[in-house]
Amino acid sequence: MSKAPQLGNSKINLMQTLQSGHTYSASAWIQTADGPNMSEEDRQRANDVRDLLLKYGMTLSIGLQEKVGDQYEKRGNINLFVNRPKEAGTFSKPSSGYQDPSSQINITPEEIEF
Repeated sequence: MSKAPQLGNSKINLMQTLQSGHTYSASAWIQTADGPNMSEEDRQRANDVRDLLLKYGMTLSIGLQEKVGDQYEKRGNINLFVNRPKEAGTFSKPSSGYQDPSSQINITPEEIEF
């Protein structure tokens, strides 16, 4: 199995310098190329992806690297957990014990088109 990441981004735009030893947080949204202007159908697909991550107890691990000359040097890590849906439009941090939300899933991994 390849160790190459499943997701990638060529550039990160920082608005200010990050300080070593300070605490930062990160958030992420699942979206289409239309960004926040997704259709209701695409919003449901994004929720389906979130539900699959919850179902299998997965998180997103992000590595931050800086380009130095022709090489990339590791600068930090971000581990994103999946927010559990609370009510329409709001989310909550996952509880400490994993609970399988498979009763809420309306697609299977085989149905996802890439």
